[in-house]
Amino acid sequence: LAIQALGENCGIKSVSLVHPSMLELKDFEQAQGPVLLLTSKDDQELNEEFAVVKAKPFGQLSYQERYNDRIHGFCGARGDFTDPEVVRDVNRVIQLTAGFFHESLK
Repeated sequence: LAIQALGENCGIKSVSLVHPSMLELKDFEQAQGPVLLLTSKDDQELNEEFAVVKAKPFGQLSYQERYNDRIHGFCGARGDFTDPEVVRDVNRVIQLTAGFFHESLK
């Protein structure tokens, strides 16, 4: 998982997690860089875990957004790209991710 690599001091500076799964509190505790967390209605609530990252020195660069109208995988193979609202949200995820990496990798 990307967030685990962020905690291993292997050169990863920040991570974007789009409709993630199988995350644990320790992943957030060990993170050594900013995290972009974008979850769907099917993904676990990670507010408490994300608060751990926000409290770290780089926390101001971390950001979280939840898509309560979207299924897990909406940005990938499970996305209904015939639905204009899904396309809108996927484009937002792409913009957020690009902006996040632009800021967090300066």
